[in-house]
Amino acid sequence: MTLPTLRQWIQALACALVLVAVATPTQAFDTKWHAEATRLAMERHGFSADARLMCQFANYLTDYFSAPGDHLEALNEYVPAGIPKAGGLGGVEPAHVARLHFDALIMHSQVEYQWKTLESNTKNALERWAADPSVKAGYRPVVLMTILCASLHAVQDFYSHSNWLKKVPARDGGTPVWFEVPEAERIEANIKSGWYPDGDTAGRLYHREENKDSSARPLNVPAFNAATRASIDWVGRLMAQTPGVPWGTLKAWTAQPANLNGMWLKKPDASFITTTSTLAGHWDGETPVKNVFAPEASRNNKMAGEALQLTLGVYFKNISQSSPATPTPHWVGFTIYHVEKALSSQLYLQNEVR
Repeated sequence: MTLPTLRQWIQALACALVLVAVATPTQAFDTKWHAEATRLAMERHGFSADARLMCQFANYLTDYFSAPGDHLEALNEYVPAGIPKAGGLGGVEPAHVARLHFDALIMHSQVEYQWKTLESNTKNALERWAADPSVKAGYRPVVLMTILCASLHAVQDFYSHSNWLKKVPARDGGTPVWFEVPEAERIEANIKSGWYPDGDTAGRLYHREENKDSSARPLNVPAFNAATRASIDWVGRLMAQTPGVPWGTLKAWTAQPANLNGMWLKKPDASFITTTSTLAGHWDGETPVKNVFAPEASRNNKMAGEALQLTLGVYFKNISQSSPATPTPHWVGFTIYHVEKALSSQLYLQNEVR
């Protein structure tokens, strides 16, 4: 068989990445809202611009890696070794990250359990990778921020995917966040989250009814506001619980060297977020108020596709030159250290705990 050209590889992977985004079974707040809540939380706690960008990227990869690879196996022969792809997506198991969306919790006891387990998992993972001697020094900040902001993704999704806003009365400043409401009141409110896939079982909340994922959905603004306050609370809570984590170093982190890793963070990784979200219709719904690349939807998508191909070109070059192979260093928390396994351990997914 004739080996495919780099252009064929890029085109095949572009198709694959769009299919991944479209096929994701666990929808979340659309990317715009996750990115903004994460930005506000990191800035409130004094993190650098690069640290904030790194966390926005890790937060997004939590959605990206939730997609199944089954639809993409035919494209694997065109994708070079090392690139996240079908049949494993760089070794990340979709079921692990699928547990980080607060979906499909059909009784309040599951919601209480999910919160406690997520908090414990995140604390333990931060402590583990802060001390693990196997983590390369240059990768450690990336790994730690991946842990923090992948867990933050779950926190944010709770307010989009559950009936919390409908069950808990708003106070001055908006709806209180989870930790501001005593457990007895939470139990009385009987909190649940939307089940997927959507169906018609009596008495069950479904994602189609409950989600507040885009600006077109009811309660999107109050859900985003609650998720932002919850994000600020979560970052502060985890910092207080893990004094052994080098938070001062993380707050001051800059991607080095700036003219290489710094540019990858600001350009191809940032473009990967916006292009794949846009092409999948999950930047802010299928018809956002403001398109990312152009006001007209058709031109917006065309420009997103062109930008994605440029991004993939950078990724291929990086993979050919890096060891271990990785699109950029900012993927390694998932693709090399697999922090998603620790974060998702024993969390619920559709009535199963693993």
